Amino acid sequence: WKAPDAHGIQMGFVRRGWPVLREWITHLFKASVNLGLCPTRLKASDALPTLKPAKKDKTSPKSYRPVEHHGEALAKPLERLVAKRISHEAETLGHLREEQFRGRPGRSTQQA
Repeated sequence: WKAPDAHGIQMGFVRRGWPVLREWITHLFKASVNLGLCPTRLKASDALPTLKPAKKDKTSPKSYRPVEHHGEALAKPLERLVAKRISHEAETLGHLREEQFRGRPGRSTQQA
């Protein structure tokens, strides 16, 4: 969250400005979810190669992993909101099989 977005805005700025920005951001997120649309600018991201901590060979492609860097500071919070909403709906409406453990709150693959 420390890396600035494409416009130089850091998430810390959004957090500090939350009392002023809350109404606008809430409206944007609600409209996005209710309409089932994501603003085009929030979809843009780059995959940046990042050296894995345990790897020392910087010449090997296997030593790197992609880290997604969103072009907009608000992309990740909207992504989390949508993911939580989908997860909640799937749980409450019974769309997941009882054998499904991975990615579900309160369950672990060790229980499988």
